[in-house]
Amino acid sequence: MQDKIIRNEFEEYIVSSIKGYNKDIVYPDGEDIRLAHALKIFKNFNNSKTILIGKENIINGNIKECGIINTDTIEIIEPSKSRKFNDYKNLLIDLFKSRQKEITEEQAEEMILNNNYFAALMIKSGDAQCGISGSLSSTEAMLRPLIQIIQAGQKKRYLSAAVLEIIPNCPYGLNGQFLLADVGIIPEPNEEQLLDITLLSYETAKAYFKGEPKIAMLSYSTKGSSKSEKIDQIKKVVDQVKKINPQIKIDGELQFDAAVFPDVAQKKSPDSEVAGQANVLIFPELNSANITLKAIHRLANAGYYGSTIQGAAIPFNDTTRGCLPIDLVWLSGMTLMQLKRMEQNKFE
Repeated sequence: MQDKIIRNEFEEYIVSSIKGYNKDIVYPDGEDIRLAHALKIFKNFNNSKTILIGKENIINGNIKECGIINTDTIEIIEPSKSRKFNDYKNLLIDLFKSRQKEITEEQAEEMILNNNYFAALMIKSGDAQCGISGSLSSTEAMLRPLIQIIQAGQKKRYLSAAVLEIIPNCPYGLNGQFLLADVGIIPEPNEEQLLDITLLSYETAKAYFKGEPKIAMLSYSTKGSSKSEKIDQIKKVVDQVKKINPQIKIDGELQFDAAVFPDVAQKKSPDSEVAGQANVLIFPELNSANITLKAIHRLANAGYYGSTIQGAAIPFNDTTRGCLPIDLVWLSGMTLMQLKRMEQNKFE
């Protein structure tokens, strides 16, 4: 079974990393039959409790159709029937009060009936440790409760999206593995936001990579070949990252070819410890990031793995509405890897 599912070294690493690491994962899009197919596979690798939010009859029908026999680690919750409904309602009202905002009991009840809000309240209250949305929900639908509930009372961090892409038969990066950010949330990051994206991407890479993250701050310029406010911003971010954590290998500004290809790096930035070896690519703005992500995916037949939402106090990640069941399998594993890294950071 596993040999047929695992396609590359990274997927092998996911399986080994989450072996025996069992948590409670909540899925707001619990009625999606693709999720039932995914859980049938995922249970071969990990024994986490999986909480499916939605109508019981639909989810049970999906489970039966997919041939899942052992449902010991699957819990189904229909928000309107939940014994925690009033507890979550009070929690939601209190969270809004803490932000000097008022909502009525009726408004709170309506919000809790939304699967993404219900899942976020489960995570906030500790009834689940992480979550995955997006196969039926829009990104906006999952981001709103993430910001309003999971982030409430937390140190301010900017949410950003990172994607891990794997280019087949590629000797560059980390055996063809690259982490790209921000590919989905902040259109035109300022200096503070770009710094946060960079530091968070390092943590994401530490969670997912078997090797060392090497960060390139991408630009249309390499080492002063052009001048602009954005290039000055990139240089300031590089200096700040080095002050915050001197162990991080980072360089910029670098053009894509100087960042990734050793022969170009030798000509354009021969003294860099990152140029020609970069595996974490930080883009100056959203347009270039998303265009590059899609171009590599289509032209190089690269696989990419969901969207890791960076900056969240607790992992609550996003897949696409066009995802396949196997995409949900690997994003579930990666979400556990992300949570594991967060726990490790508490003791470092």
